[in-house]
Amino acid sequence: MDRLVIPFAVFAILLSFTTTVAAANDRLGSSFLKSFKDPDSSYGEYDYTFVDGDPPRNYICLICTLVSRDPHQVSCCYNIYCKSCLDKHRKKSSRNGTFSCPACHKLLDSKSYFKDGRMEREIKALKVQCIIEECDWKGTLGDIQAHVMGCPYRMVDCSLGCGEKICCREMETHLQDCPKRIVGCQYCKKEGPHNIITSSAHLDRCYSYPIKCCNEGCEFIQERLWFKRHEQNCPKAIVYCEYSNLGCDKLIKREEQEKHNEEFMKEHLQMAIKRVDTLQTKSAGMKCTSSSSHVFKMNDAYTHRCYDQVWHSPSFYTSPGGYKMMLCVYANGHGRGKGTHLSCYTVLVPGEYDDELGWPFKEKSQ
Repeated sequence: MDRLVIPFAVFAILLSFTTTVAAANDRLGSSFLKSFKDPDSSYGEYDYTFVDGDPPRNYICLICTLVSRDPHQVSCCYNIYCKSCLDKHRKKSSRNGTFSCPACHKLLDSKSYFKDGRMEREIKALKVQCIIEECDWKGTLGDIQAHVMGCPYRMVDCSLGCGEKICCREMETHLQDCPKRIVGCQYCKKEGPHNIITSSAHLDRCYSYPIKCCNEGCEFIQERLWFKRHEQNCPKAIVYCEYSNLGCDKLIKREEQEKHNEEFMKEHLQMAIKRVDTLQTKSAGMKCTSSSSHVFKMNDAYTHRCYDQVWHSPSFYTSPGGYKMMLCVYANGHGRGKGTHLSCYTVLVPGEYDDELGWPFKEKSQ
């Protein structure tokens, strides 16, 4: 077997370098590591509970003081850092493209560190526990991300959007009772979120919702769509006597109207006679006081003429029960008669008997 012969000078250099590295590693006590830890949570370290106790110190990033994620080795002292930690340190302390190593303080640049594949494989082979306290899963660091994504104890948002955080293993049970689960209305079969379909916002408008008659003694129940018809004809409803227009002010159940009419027949007849007498008296008065002729006096005619103002007479009826109208007088004339004549028009206004008269108005004013 060939023997490797190392010149003394080279051996001395290697010994010196080894001493430097050892000295740098000796400074990796807890106080030294904590001095480099940045509170920024964006660093990419692995912060898990390791099954076999604390991992070897050469796996520890000197910046975040946790097990390195995507480990990169620096060329000066061969220490390991998280890629994201080292990039951020370089960005913060870089001057003219160089920065100092956190351990040995030698100047480095972007080409002075590289990914350590062997170290990454060793780190990912470390055994860890699931980050969720209730879960008893244990596996390698390389597998934990896939486990956490499917961990039955992981808390996730409700898939229906109700806003609750649900444990994955309980999601199926939650979806059966979720207020936003889709259900059909038991009356109209319309589908929607449970908290809407079962609320008054829907039930107060549901056309198939059963309505119970509120009249005392009535047990009738019917869908809202058809209930109005019953409401208008319910025999238990309290109504005014059908002779209320004659003066009977009794309130009775609709089903008792006939009985009431029989019991108060004499009173109703007296009311009817009294009403006829009143109408006859009123009609006679109208005949006595009515006249087809009307006389109106126009005051300040000169003023109306000078200022071109319009004068309106009090309203009057053409005859008893006839059309209601008023005079409209232009003292200085209107249209072709302006300035030379006095113009007078009859104007129809709303009257008491308009519903009984013929329209349009075809009479002539003379």
